[in-house]
Amino acid sequence: MQIFSEIYGAYFRTAERLLSLGHITDRDIRRIIGEEAFRDSMLFLPPKLRPDGEGSWGLLQAQPEGGYVPVTKHAPPGFVTHLQLSWLKSKLSDPRMQLFLAPETLRELEKALADVPALYPQNAFRCFDVFRDGDPYDLPLYQAHFREMLAAVHTKEILSIRFRSGKGAAVHGFFIVLRLEYSRKNDKFRALCCRVANDGTRTGTGMLNIGRIHSIERTGRFGTEPIELEECLQSRRCTEPVVVKVKPERNGVERFMMEFASFQKETERDPETGICKVRLWYDVQDETELLIRLLGFGPVVEILGPMPFRRQAAERVARQYALLTQGRDA
Repeated sequence: MQIFSEIYGAYFRTAERLLSLGHITDRDIRRIIGEEAFRDSMLFLPPKLRPDGEGSWGLLQAQPEGGYVPVTKHAPPGFVTHLQLSWLKSKLSDPRMQLFLAPETLRELEKALADVPALYPQNAFRCFDVFRDGDPYDLPLYQAHFREMLAAVHTKEILSIRFRSGKGAAVHGFFIVLRLEYSRKNDKFRALCCRVANDGTRTGTGMLNIGRIHSIERTGRFGTEPIELEECLQSRRCTEPVVVKVKPERNGVERFMMEFASFQKETERDPETGICKVRLWYDVQDETELLIRLLGFGPVVEILGPMPFRRQAAERVARQYALLTQGRDA
């Protein structure tokens, strides 16, 4: 199977962007090459793009007043390769896709890709360290709630929401949805919300699991105060970061940085040993999930502090060891 195609290569993208401009200067050529092509492309690519250059591709023509214009009449057409179609067919089988696409859109895409083989089946992946009670993505009510919440992220409309708390209590409140998040560990979507009073003023922020929602009603009202997302995130962030030591064995540093790419962090690396010392800031509500994710790295990661967090890790490891050794001495 041909994985890569020239029509999506760096030089194709460079030429495509240039041909999409009405008037092109030498400065445009250098700028777009720097953004789209490779570091050494500036040595030989400009002559191929200019009409008077050696080995010119003939894509541009010079203008009497200076600069160039494309020889084409229309913008370059887009292409979809067979590999991309196969990838899209596989993505459509992911139940989470039903949350972002309308049912009629899904049916149209499935019909259009009926004769395209999927690149991979969903059961080709086996995820570890993931809870099995993920959200019910196939339920129409869940999908409706998700779309209502997603729309409210953009409109900032106040929603009347009834849901079940983590302890099973029935709760009702008015909320402004700030953003949606996906927890890979829990396989659940949740919403960062501002709770508001009847007059529209904010009374606090919190996370709301979409799978626990019973009903959503639109109020037609909007918040009376501007809301800064970063300000809300800071209010939920831990006061003291978790400090960990990450060893380079088994690509530990690379895997760690990828796993926690979305976290605010500070990193110090020892050039001799390759060991990294990382400070991680996190949402206080996610402390247990963070602990589980760190322990999943095994001996590659050592939790240095804070001490209460380190003690939690030690207790979990001790309980796990006790479970593994239970009955061996019998």
